[in-house]
Amino acid sequence: MLVLSDIHERTRSLPRLARRVRELGGVDLVLLAGDITYFKPVEAAVKILREIRESIGTPVFYVPGNCDDPRLTTDAESAGDIVNIHGRHVVHGDYVFYGVGGGGISPFNTWIEYGENDFKRLLENAKAHDPGRLVMVTHQPIKGFFDEVNGVNIGSEAFREFLYSVQPLLWVTGHVHEHSGWVRAGKTTVIHPGPFMRGYYALVSLSNSVVDTRVERL
Repeated sequence: MLVLSDIHERTRSLPRLARRVRELGGVDLVLLAGDITYFKPVEAAVKILREIRESIGTPVFYVPGNCDDPRLTTDAESAGDIVNIHGRHVVHGDYVFYGVGGGGISPFNTWIEYGENDFKRLLENAKAHDPGRLVMVTHQPIKGFFDEVNGVNIGSEAFREFLYSVQPLLWVTGHVHEHSGWVRAGKTTVIHPGPFMRGYYALVSLSNSVVDTRVERL
């Protein structure tokens, strides 16, 4: 899988990324953890999603970020193999993908923000799935994981509680541009690919519930 986040409309590097992916033998899925645009209408997000689909040549599963059009929380605005997984699950191969878009409450009043109770509500349906097959995709980071900004951890406490109580196989996050990398937390691999607007991305392989990942930059 190719994992991206925080594009913010800066797609100039997509051809280079597509060449890199082809050199490595290709991928069978793109995961996008939000902030496709920078406060632009839904049509701009759909255009970018289609560009990614055409460049990489695989299905795209995505959630909206806090800077995306709020219509992306209720309407996929896409069809076929471009799939909005915000608040819903999709089965792909042996794995279940579940998404939660948007950011936490901030002083900046961005377009899609949720409180902790909202995040808990959005996570409820994810609990029904086998943790060993569950891949979480959230824009907001988990409290304590790739979430430090000016010495403050801004991640979601609800996500942290879910992480340690459920232990999904894989968790992809974004939002905080200052971070990129991956880490193990119990049985879960947590990945923040870093902002694609600066050339960051991650490559992930899942096989028999084993996660192999690397974070790279163009």
